[in-house]
Amino acid sequence: MSGQLPKNRQNDYSREAIRGRIEKLSTLNGRPLKYLEQSAVDPELTKGNIENIIGFSQVPVGIIGPLAVNGSHARGEFYVPLSTTEGALVASYHRGARAITMSGGANVLLYRDMIQRAPLFVLENVFKAAEFIEWFDSNFDVLQKIAGDTTAHGALESYHSFIQGRIVFIRLNYSTGDAMGMNMATKATHEMCNYIDKNFAVERYVIESNLAVDKKPSAINTILGRGKSVTAEAFFTEKVLSRLLRTTATEIDLAYKRQVAGGLIGGVLGSSGHVANGLAAIFLACGQDMANLSESCVGHIYTEVTGNDLYVSLNMPSLIIATIGGGVSLPTQKECLEIMDCYGDGKAGKFAEIVAATLLAGEISLAASLVAGDFVSAHEKYGRNRPDET
Repeated sequence: MSGQLPKNRQNDYSREAIRGRIEKLSTLNGRPLKYLEQSAVDPELTKGNIENIIGFSQVPVGIIGPLAVNGSHARGEFYVPLSTTEGALVASYHRGARAITMSGGANVLLYRDMIQRAPLFVLENVFKAAEFIEWFDSNFDVLQKIAGDTTAHGALESYHSFIQGRIVFIRLNYSTGDAMGMNMATKATHEMCNYIDKNFAVERYVIESNLAVDKKPSAINTILGRGKSVTAEAFFTEKVLSRLLRTTATEIDLAYKRQVAGGLIGGVLGSSGHVANGLAAIFLACGQDMANLSESCVGHIYTEVTGNDLYVSLNMPSLIIATIGGGVSLPTQKECLEIMDCYGDGKAGKFAEIVAATLLAGEISLAASLVAGDFVSAHEKYGRNRPDET
């Protein structure tokens, strides 16, 4: 195959291996590739994160803050890194962070924490399916031990069962500490399914039925939660609303009510303005799995006028984040987490609460921009609405 990319069997993560692939691609495309392989990061560190590496995509990182957070895990003022190529995004979130901090900070609560695997089991008929659910419930303590023996960091906490004729779906809920935990949950589920297959007359099982709804938006994750379920609130004073955000409590409250109505007409899952914007920027800066944006970005906003002040809350029911494992240990991603003191063991809850407060900052700033009429002017000032003419 003339287009086959070269491999280095001794070390495919060496700079020599990268140079070989870069030269091959340059030859095939007839264009020089001079920036991809230019990075201070040692490519050897990416083993386990990527294959066929040809370099690094270097996306700019901005910073917002200080953002005051009054959380159960995160307490204090934080600077939050956002990696993006969208002009005006960092400026908008920074303004929202100022508004929250000037109003006394965001109260944030991590109220649920679990990740799912959902095997399916095929039984002889509906009656056997019902019998299996009873057996599963009565043997759940045994299954918990089997799952627990596979990891020192996770545990099988609970489950939900669903029956479709002779097929039984079991949605397993695992605690996974500071890791995202899918590999952990998969290994535990595998051992548990092997035990079930030997001890109950199932015709067939599949380790994942799609009912865990990994990396897809879904109603069940929004209702039952997946990953970290976090809620944040802030009380914005009339002074902050008028001087910094240049609007009123009533205007923002009405704007959200009308936008929720528009979202319902459009069939939107959730009721936020643009949490995916800030979430993508945080994920990219901090080494999170970008595909988990699809389920993590479902958020629910609630607003309430209290006199001339405004109460705003945001609920993020399925936030998939981690502070160990995956891409968080890569050098620049680790540094971004360390800016918030959110790298390593015991930091996932803190990170989740800071993320929720950041997203709330983005929501209030966007709403204010829309009702104050400076949404377009902000993008004209900070963004690239017009292509370069050079």
